[in-house]
Amino acid sequence: MRFVKDNKGIESTEVALIIAVVVLVSYGAYRLLGNNIAAVVQDIAGRI
Repeated sequence: MRFVKDNKGIESTEVALIIAVVVLVSYGAYRLLGNNIAAVVQDIAGRI
């Protein structure tokens, strides 16, 4: 019954889920804004 009181597994699962959500949101933002970001970077590089 010791494993019922052990919360380390639950905490690591929560952290893994949070990391997965952050990665998915970051990837979605990159896919959505990737071309716009590349255009801005090239515009700035052209001005330098």
